Amino acid sequence: MTGGTGSYRYMAPEVYRRESYGKSVDVFSFALIVHEMFQGGPSNRADTAVQVADRRAYEDSRPALSSLYPEPIKALLRECWHKNPDRRPTFEEIIFRLEAIQESFQKKTVPSCCDCMIL
Repeated sequence: MTGGTGSYRYMAPEVYRRESYGKSVDVFSFALIVHEMFQGGPSNRADTAVQVADRRAYEDSRPALSSLYPEPIKALLRECWHKNPDRRPTFEEIIFRLEAIQESFQKKTVPSCCDCMIL
C-alpha cells in the first residue's frame, strides 16, 4: 500500500511515516472521527493537518479525552489509536464492544445528557 495516502489529520502514524501497514490504519482513523463527533470537531483546529500528523507519528500525540466520554468509550478509543497497530482492535471487535457498552447503559439509568452518546 502507498504511504502518505489519505487525509493527514486522520492518518495513522505508520501511514504518515510511509511504513508498511494493514487494516488497523482504518481503526485509527475511525477513533479520531468518533472523538470529533463527541467534541463537535477537531480539538486542534489551530494546527495544520501536517503538524497534527507529524506529532501523532513521532511524538505519540493523541487527542485528550474529556469527561464527556463514558469510561468504556475512552478505553476503546485509546485502544483504537494505540501506537502499536497490532494492539488495535478489529472492526468486528469494535462492534462487539460497542454493542456491549450500549447494552450496559440500557440496563442502567442514564442521564439524558448521555443518551445521544450511546445510541
